[in-house]
Amino acid sequence: MNRKIISFCLMLSMLVLVFMPVGCSGKTVSERTGIIGAMEEEVATMKEAITDLKTTSVAGMEFYEGKLDGVNVVVVQCGMGKVNAGVCANTLINNFGCTKIINTGVAGSLDPQINIGDIVVSTDAVQHDFTVEAIGFQKGEIPYTGQFAFPADEAMHKSAVEAVRISAPAVKVFEGRVCTGDQFISSKEQRDKIISDFGGLCCEMEGGAIAQVCYLNKTPFVILRAISDKADESEEMNYEKFKEQAAKNCAAAVRYMVTH
Repeated sequence: MNRKIISFCLMLSMLVLVFMPVGCSGKTVSERTGIIGAMEEEVATMKEAITDLKTTSVAGMEFYEGKLDGVNVVVVQCGMGKVNAGVCANTLINNFGCTKIINTGVAGSLDPQINIGDIVVSTDAVQHDFTVEAIGFQKGEIPYTGQFAFPADEAMHKSAVEAVRISAPAVKVFEGRVCTGDQFISSKEQRDKIISDFGGLCCEMEGGAIAQVCYLNKTPFVILRAISDKADESEEMNYEKFKEQAAKNCAAAVRYMVTH
C-alpha cells in the first residue's frame, strides 16, 4: 500500500481517538448505566437530577433517560417483587441498551453486626424462596443451570464500596450476599431460616431477580442496600421510621459511584 495512504489512515485514526465523545468521568457515550429502585424514595433524588430528560413508559414503568452529572443513565422505579424487577432489568438491557445495572434501595439486616443505616454491597445474590429440592436440587439453585448464586461484577463491587466510604463516611459498609424473595421478612423465625440456608447479610425483594437477568444477558451488575430494619418483629416500626433516610444514603452512594 502507498505510504501516503498509510500515513493518512494513521492520522485519521488518531483524530477519531482524540475527538471521541466522552462523559465527565471519561466514560464513552456508548456506555449507559441502568439504575433500579423498587420504591419512589429509592430513586427520587436521582430522577430529579437528570438533565436532557426523556421519559418512556414500558410495561407500566416510567424510564427516565438522560444524563446524571454528565453520565448516560436510565433511572426507573420498578415496583416491589421479583417479577417487576426482572422485567425492569431486561427492559433496561434490551430496550435501552444499558451496559451495566445498579440496584439501589433498602433491606432488612440478617447479621446482628449490621445495623439500621449501614449499607450492604453485594458480592452475590440468591433467591431464598426458590426451591425444587423435591427433584434433587439444592434450595435456591436454578435447575439445569448449575447456578445457585449470581456474582456481582468485581469492578462494580469495588467501585460501590469506595463510593459508600467517600459519599457517606459516617456509614458502615459491609460486603456480602444479598438474599431475595417475594416476602417481606418480619419475624425472627423467617430471618433465622434464611440465615441458616443462605448465610446472607440482608434480605429484600428484587436484587436476586435483577442478578439472574443480568447473568442471562451477560451484563455486569451490583446491588447496594441500606438497612432500614432488622427483619424481625420490630421491623414495622423501624421500616417506616428509617426507610426514607436509608434510601437517600444509598442513592447518594450510587450517584457518586456512577459519576466518578
